Amino acid sequence: MQLYDNKYYFEKDLGSGGFGKVFLAKEKVSNRFVAIKQLLNKNKSEQEDIIHEIETISKFENPNIVTYYHHFWEDEVLYLVMEYCSGGSLRDKLETNSITTLEAIEWIQTLASCLRIIHKKGIIHHDIKPDNIVFTQNGTIKIADFGVANKNIGTRAYMSPEAFSWDIDSTNDPRIDIYALGVTLMELLSKQNPFFGLSREEIIEKHQSADFPIQQLPNWQQEIILKAINKTPELRFQFMIELEEALKAKSVPIIFNKDNLKAAELIALADKALKTNKWRNALKFLELANKQYDNNVAVLLALGKYNLRIQKIETAKSFYEKALKLNPRLDVQKDLGWMNLEAKKYPIAIGLLSDHLHRNPADYEAYNLLIRCYYETDRYETAMELSKMIMEANPSLPCFANNYFIAFVLNSNGELIPPKSKYEKSENHFIGYNLSVITESKKSHNYKETPTLKSKLLFMDFQFNILKENTITILETNNEYHTEKSISEPIIKFGRQEYTQNDIRISGGVAVSRRHCIIINTKDNVWLYDLESTGTEINDTIVTNKIPLIGYNKLKIKDIYFTLTTDKTKLL
Repeated sequence: MQLYDNKYYFEKDLGSGGFGKVFLAKEKVSNRFVAIKQLLNKNKSEQEDIIHEIETISKFENPNIVTYYHHFWEDEVLYLVMEYCSGGSLRDKLETNSITTLEAIEWIQTLASCLRIIHKKGIIHHDIKPDNIVFTQNGTIKIADFGVANKNIGTRAYMSPEAFSWDIDSTNDPRIDIYALGVTLMELLSKQNPFFGLSREEIIEKHQSADFPIQQLPNWQQEIILKAINKTPELRFQFMIELEEALKAKSVPIIFNKDNLKAAELIALADKALKTNKWRNALKFLELANKQYDNNVAVLLALGKYNLRIQKIETAKSFYEKALKLNPRLDVQKDLGWMNLEAKKYPIAIGLLSDHLHRNPADYEAYNLLIRCYYETDRYETAMELSKMIMEANPSLPCFANNYFIAFVLNSNGELIPPKSKYEKSENHFIGYNLSVITESKKSHNYKETPTLKSKLLFMDFQFNILKENTITILETNNEYHTEKSISEPIIKFGRQEYTQNDIRISGGVAVSRRHCIIINTKDNVWLYDLESTGTEINDTIVTNKIPLIGYNKLKIKDIYFTLTTDKTKLL
């Protein structure tokens, strides 16, 4: 007989898998039978990680985990010496068709209880399946292969749909073990695993159709299985104890959280205010929700969206980070893409927005954000191609016509007037403004040098597809000289005195840009854009791109101050 580590005699092969081989051996001194696992993985660092995890788990002394004795190396191959469970595996029992419903339920409850303790320690198995569940001679059920079998990967027929990405959020999420245990429960009760032999895409399709072999089971068993294997992690049992209790109660509990309901009511009010651009009302509701319902994921997400839309990017980022920490699987790729766009991290933004659109192909706002990514990175042909595609699919959205227009101009180095758009100058105020920049007789830009043509053109954000008539009152205050002006133009232009195309002309020579800044003037949605000028300040804050004008605002250009409001009485 072969001698291992000078301590063990080889008895027979017990099996093999993706991790390596398993042998039955007899300990030379005690005559005790042990299972020795020979690992294929020869990466020293990963071997150390496996040993560390197994040693950590062994300290729990849980009766439902296979006991680890010790390890040794031979020719850089790692061997793990484990308890030998002579009662065979759960797979063996499935193949003999000798499992009763009562046994199946009791076993899953025991396994859930064991995994609950392990999960609390921050450890996830990653490959729960009948092959890795074994029995001692006296019938005690145990989980094998912690830290060994297909580490961080899993077996496809037991892998949750989100785990197919193999990203850090999925592999570190204990809900993948809940899913795998749910599939195992379905297999024990129905004697079938509907995912065997299927590709990832086919497994996802199987979930979409909910075509599972459970119709003959009692309703309560069907409900528990469907809850455990839900394709969406947030709709699954969130903790093993929930699965345990559902099996004991023979029912999926109805979870009613009064705080979540109340928070949702405030979020709904804020959302309604945001849809009409009532920014201050929206913030009032969200701040109240955040104060009353601390660390509520939905509230944090709503605050992130609010701050993103008013260009407070760092504040938005902090709320998204808190929400994602509480729930790593939130679907916020569009908003994360938007934040990265504003932070000028264009490759990251393009990746996130593209992935979002793959799953949400009718999100036109996301398309416009993606077009802006291409526009900002001078990929004008790509911006034109995507804009044209959307114009053909949905010609009712003028932002795509404008953004095609300016991409065409810049792609031709400003030397060509773009072809007639379906949205004429009179119909699309952004095209009208941009056409006035391109055709101006007294140039406010250069084609290649600063200020460039691009710096004076306006990309049309999705929110401006509908411009509602609005009157803004502008009061200039310069020492003792006051000039008040009420303007209803949808795009109000500020710039140097001698440039007659400006609505508000400012003296000061080259200290004021020829086209300095503009205001998009639409009801309840007023924005100021700096046109890469010599300097624009709103309420003592330098504007680097754009900023919403909410309520009463103080604008400074050079040493000239203006007060801006949509409510004339507030100038008094």
